[in-house]
Amino acid sequence: MVGAIAGILIDWGVSKAADVLFDQAGNRIKTRLNKDDLQQAIACGVEAATNAEKPLQPTNLLFYHCQDIQVRKFKEAVFSDAVVQTELQRPFQNEGKPRLEFLIAGFRQVERESGIKLNETALKPWLETFINAYFDKTSAIQFQIAKADYCEQLVNWYDDVKFAGIAVEGQVIDEAKELQNIFVMPDAIAEVRGDRTDHFRAKKYSLRKYDSVPYSTKNYVIDYSYFSLEDDRQQALIQEQRQQAQQTDQQWSGPKVSASKLLSQTESKKLVLLGAPGSGKTTLMNYLAVMLATGQQEALGLEADSDWLPILIRIRELALHPELSILDYAKRFAEATMSCMPLPGGFFEAWVQEGRALILLDGLDEVAEEGHRQEIVRKIENFLGQYDQNRAIVTSRPAGYRRDFFRTAEYPHYQLQPFSDDQIKQFITNWYDTRTPDQAESERRKSNLQKALQDNDRIKVLARNPLLLTIIALIHRYQTELPRDRYELYDRAVRTLLTTWDSSREITTHKALQYLRLDNLRHLMERLAYWIHTQGGTGDNEGGTLIDRDELITQLSQYIKEEKKLERNEAKAEAERFLRHIRDRTGLLNEQGQDCYAFVHKTFQEYLTAQEIRDRQEESFDVVLEHIQTHLHDPHWREVLLLLIAQQKRSNPTKCLQSILNAPDPYGKWLHRNLFFAGACLAEDIPMTDETLAGNILDQLVALETSNSPLVSSQIRGQVFQTLCNLHETKFEQLTLQRLLQIPADKIGKVRLQRYRAALGDEEGAITALITLLKDENSDVQRSAVNALRQLGRASDQVLERLLPLLKDEDNNVRRSVADALGQLGRASDQVLEGLLSLLKDEDSNVQIGAANALGQLCRASDQVMERLLPLLKDEDNNVRGSAAYAIGQLGRASDQVLEELLPLLKDEDNNVQWKAAVAFGQLGRASDQVLEELLPLLKDKNSNVRGSAANALGWSGRTSDQILEELLPLLKDEDNIVRWSVAN
Repeated sequence: MVGAIAGILIDWGVSKAADVLFDQAGNRIKTRLNKDDLQQAIACGVEAATNAEKPLQPTNLLFYHCQDIQVRKFKEAVFSDAVVQTELQRPFQNEGKPRLEFLIAGFRQVERESGIKLNETALKPWLETFINAYFDKTSAIQFQIAKADYCEQLVNWYDDVKFAGIAVEGQVIDEAKELQNIFVMPDAIAEVRGDRTDHFRAKKYSLRKYDSVPYSTKNYVIDYSYFSLEDDRQQALIQEQRQQAQQTDQQWSGPKVSASKLLSQTESKKLVLLGAPGSGKTTLMNYLAVMLATGQQEALGLEADSDWLPILIRIRELALHPELSILDYAKRFAEATMSCMPLPGGFFEAWVQEGRALILLDGLDEVAEEGHRQEIVRKIENFLGQYDQNRAIVTSRPAGYRRDFFRTAEYPHYQLQPFSDDQIKQFITNWYDTRTPDQAESERRKSNLQKALQDNDRIKVLARNPLLLTIIALIHRYQTELPRDRYELYDRAVRTLLTTWDSSREITTHKALQYLRLDNLRHLMERLAYWIHTQGGTGDNEGGTLIDRDELITQLSQYIKEEKKLERNEAKAEAERFLRHIRDRTGLLNEQGQDCYAFVHKTFQEYLTAQEIRDRQEESFDVVLEHIQTHLHDPHWREVLLLLIAQQKRSNPTKCLQSILNAPDPYGKWLHRNLFFAGACLAEDIPMTDETLAGNILDQLVALETSNSPLVSSQIRGQVFQTLCNLHETKFEQLTLQRLLQIPADKIGKVRLQRYRAALGDEEGAITALITLLKDENSDVQRSAVNALRQLGRASDQVLERLLPLLKDEDNNVRRSVADALGQLGRASDQVLEGLLSLLKDEDSNVQIGAANALGQLCRASDQVMERLLPLLKDEDNNVRGSAAYAIGQLGRASDQVLEELLPLLKDEDNNVQWKAAVAFGQLGRASDQVLEELLPLLKDKNSNVRGSAANALGWSGRTSDQILEELLPLLKDEDNIVRWSVAN
């Protein structure tokens, strides 16, 4: 056939015709059109028509009446004819097949001009066959041209990060950046817990509501006792939340899955992905679509040689067109919004019918009306059921999502996880790599921002949310460093969330609310936060306090009624609109299950509560002092008071500190709570007009550090250390260090003094002193110095040079400490490896364990390392065997010998060795039939760690069989939640 087509190309002058056709194509088509494809399409049509002639009688041949010279002349002219050219272009203009009557007219025109006589009987059937074959061939070309254009426009539309319309006050909206250059892949976890709200939400609680809330201008405290919760509804919610706070770690423990692997690690082709506001759902959907559009499906675990088409739809926009099917809407959006050239009929259908589409349906929660949301769910279910061979992801916030929307058995549910430390670091790296061309300046800014997050746990917790991390990074970029005062950072974040997030989505306060305006939102949120905070603590350091929806509406209605002078029904309607706006669009409040709400993060609740008190302070400073006296030792109010005091000016900070120090404390003799709280206030870098008072506080803390009193416990000294170290980069840092350096070393400890020194701004001096202490005659001092250097993480040549000789120290505790330090410092030089290998034969098993762990951490799997580790798998000490197995797993060298040596440990008499061996097999990712035979019985082991690690090892092995599934399935009901998670994973 190739030879036949080649002959046609020459005989019919198709090459010239293809050149003309190509030149007449539009620019966007020409960039994606190949002349060879055009030639092939015309030649295929000619060949099909010519072949169709063969069974006919010679009198029915098209050129039956023509001489050879006339045929050649006709063939050269016909496909260059203007009428014929116009018809041949129709498929590429999305106008369908070439029209028979027009082609006949074109052929007759060439017939007249050339003076030849075509066979009248054969012309129509010849052209009909040509048209069908040509159109079939051009349809495939047309679809690929359309796909290339569609993917290019999709990338233009989605392959940048507009930072959700965020603008830091005083700055323009940050310029967009290419998604692939800044994107950090989040993790997801299979949702394994049920609705936590059942037993308190089974019955409907009623509220006795009153029209007015008394406000005491004397005490500056709102009296909410008028609101009586029958059946103690609010107390039940708080008690439930406290219980949940205790169980959270267990419920969500276990390994995480990179969101990039969701498409390849679940048997179901469809899944639901839930995520809190700002968790990165939309950005992830954009990224997946762009990766497919740019041919990078391998990174998502999809077949590299498959022709995938991404279809990304914002559900809120789909909901505006109920008359359109999902594919019709996709076509309209592509052509009208993304500016694709007209798509051929059946374009999207071609991919979904063959199961080659990734369908991304983003933002179910953004369909505001619940009944409409249910209709959209049915529409999506019907669509995905009709085209069930395609991959699909539906995203939603937990708020507005019901568990009965999509069946879990058919749609596995996953939840996006907060960023880890490594993901935060990667985001910061990407952030400044794309913004700061000067490498030195880029590195300086990265280091500055990472240190700012590392030094402040409260801010770092916020940074685990991608949206809040973006806000933090924007603020840092424009100010070179984060505001030293936390309240300034929180203020900017709240203003950003209330006013500029979602601006790119054209969702405005004016459209959402009837009476309230932007300037009302902040004040209302402060009042609301204060009231919520007064309901009580929950033991949850991150989530805000749960509040009943009806009670929330009552409080909001009352404020709006007073503020806007509205009737009660008008105020209630506006309160409901306000709650929807704050929940759905700003992300400050979240729906936490049925009919309950809470702040997305406790930090915002605390900050806004402090602002409400500060607003009342304008009438009298007594309101601040009253709150200090009332809540000084209540952990639930600690952050509120610190944020409140940090904002005081002139003499007010001194008044606050005096009030704290003079507050009655029946446990002060033992716990020194007033002093530690005053020290925490200094760490906020509060402005002090009376430095004498600050010096007095520092003197008292230093006195506790050096005290010999039996009342000063190790826990108190630990609290002193943390309080003083928290003064780094404050105006009190040098004052503190000067006081400490004046203390004789024997009263504070040689190494402890250097720890203070490093924490309070003189890290280089501290390292130099610690290196000197490595030669101290006291082995306890040596060991402490080693541990201090390890914690500082400075693996300089000088540090390593001084550490290595200690691998031969006569004190086994020193040798173990050095091994641990070398593993964590991460410098795998030949000298380090040689020193650690020598310790594998140490006479002390504890030292051997440290060396094995360090070698695993360094990940240098040379033949020599493996040769030294393998014999330890048979050591008489079970901890040595377990550590060696775990290290071998980390090194990843899965040779036959390694597998053979590890195998007996799956039957070890010690459970700890068994589970570490199973973990090793999982890390190595190789499982022979013999290994599977040994792993399967471990699924029934009494030890939950063994069961869980065996399940993980089976998963990572990639092996599956009916027997494996039969053994795994019962463990989905295991009593241990970690085992259940491992099996599900």
